[in-house]
Amino acid sequence: MKRALVMTLLGAAGASALPQTAPDGAALYTTHCAVCHLADGAGQPGVAPALKGEHWSKLGAERAYLPNVLLYGLSGAIKVNGQTFVGVMAPFANLDDATLAAIATHVRKLQGAVEARPYAADDIKTVREKAGNPQATRQLRSQLVGP
Repeated sequence: MKRALVMTLLGAAGASALPQTAPDGAALYTTHCAVCHLADGAGQPGVAPALKGEHWSKLGAERAYLPNVLLYGLSGAIKVNGQTFVGVMAPFANLDDATLAAIATHVRKLQGAVEARPYAADDIKTVREKAGNPQATRQLRSQLVGP
């Protein structure tokens, strides 16, 4: 009986010592985002805005913006590539920090920011530790790109 317990504990310790595989941002994006924003991030008129375009030169410059959108969602009217969207993007705060970091990094790649520093779980954690909500995210967006 003691031997089984020791083996169980060693097995658990051994398993946690194995290197963790980084989450697959592209697969996670496909699962959680592509249904609305499409596989290439082009968005759907009247449904969901594009996740790429010239507005991202300003939005992407604020590193915390994308984590805010993922964690807290976004609501209200926004203008993207000349089209107004009025709706709600649901928050994904239920996903862990590493998962959200992988999604954010993939979104930046879709935007052409392939040289941008990848997001890390700590980037998401920093934003998660601050209060937020969909309206606050929209307000941040307005500060970055205007109404």
